[in-house]
Amino acid sequence: MNLLDSEDAFEGMNAAMKRGKKGIRKFTLQLPTTGFGIDALHAGADSPTTDTGDPMFPGRFPARRDNWADASDDTLALTTPGGMAFADDAVIAPLYLQGATHVDALGHGWYGDKIYNGFDIDTTHTPREFDIDVDGIEDLKQDEPELGQISKTYGLGEADISYAAGTGIAGRGVLLDVGRYKGSDGPDDSWLPLDANPLEEAEPDAAITLDDLKATADAQGVRLREHDILLIRTGAIERTQDPNAEWDPFGEPGLTYSDDLIEWVHEMDIPYIGADNLAVEQIFQTVTEDDLGEGRKSLHGNYALPLHGAFLRDLGVSLNEVLDLSELAAQCAEDGIYEFLFTAAPLNFEMGTGGPVNPVVLKATDGAGEEGGSEGRRGRGR
Repeated sequence: MNLLDSEDAFEGMNAAMKRGKKGIRKFTLQLPTTGFGIDALHAGADSPTTDTGDPMFPGRFPARRDNWADASDDTLALTTPGGMAFADDAVIAPLYLQGATHVDALGHGWYGDKIYNGFDIDTTHTPREFDIDVDGIEDLKQDEPELGQISKTYGLGEADISYAAGTGIAGRGVLLDVGRYKGSDGPDDSWLPLDANPLEEAEPDAAITLDDLKATADAQGVRLREHDILLIRTGAIERTQDPNAEWDPFGEPGLTYSDDLIEWVHEMDIPYIGADNLAVEQIFQTVTEDDLGEGRKSLHGNYALPLHGAFLRDLGVSLNEVLDLSELAAQCAEDGIYEFLFTAAPLNFEMGTGGPVNPVVLKATDGAGEEGGSEGRRGRGR
């Protein structure tokens, strides 16, 4: 993230103000934090159907919020002198910081006994004590957690999400719509297929390689530059929103590991990679000898999330997962402009392993700037 300086922010602004275009379109990329969740993740569901909902990694679920004051409140607790009244609410179920669109902290994933920047793994269990107790869940890790008084919590003492939150992200973003480039499922063959048995009978078209990224960029007529923020579309979000589509959290398409990919990201100083799936990469992968450089062939085998180790722990590349790229991708395909100003700042949860985020994209277009995008979906007030 240190690589994104004022020059990179200017490159993003320049991309948004491309000459000869008629306007600027605005897109927000977040799915609801307190959405419904996919039925297939819950006991008794007929997996892998979606029945429409927000994608959620197994073990996490959407937060639940509720009003504790509103127009139905007989106590008039939030009515002030003069008659001004307020509604107010709170989260009443665990808010998983990675339970919807979010940015991973660099200390979120590791291998061995070190996290990013060489910090010891013990720093992921750093205590924080509070002078004032509050009501809460005493131990979320228990099978049946109980309510109690919270005076101490644990979190990332190093490499937490607060740096990204405090600094913010701004730079030249590039959409790589791999789903449209080589998709074989969904409307107009714009989705990559699921990979039902990635460690046994792998579906090659579900895997996104370095060559796929480069070929997609070439097909789109966009040149990738150092310090670019890469957004990768697979079609996964559209799949979760189609009641007739199959979906499997462990079979989603995504990036796959190779030494060449890691070296390219390092050489290009790519600081930030986002995607419209649960993990940016395929969750289970088979790394072959061909994927590895000389002297590393013996490392071939089956892995879970190997790119998280390479990107977060080794390179310090931030990952933005569960993005809604559908409207942005449709507009890019319409006018052929795939570069833009990307801005984001995750919520500042000190010591957090990640943070919910609602990225904002400003993009040049051939169309009128006041139409479409997120505003067009929700309607405009006066």
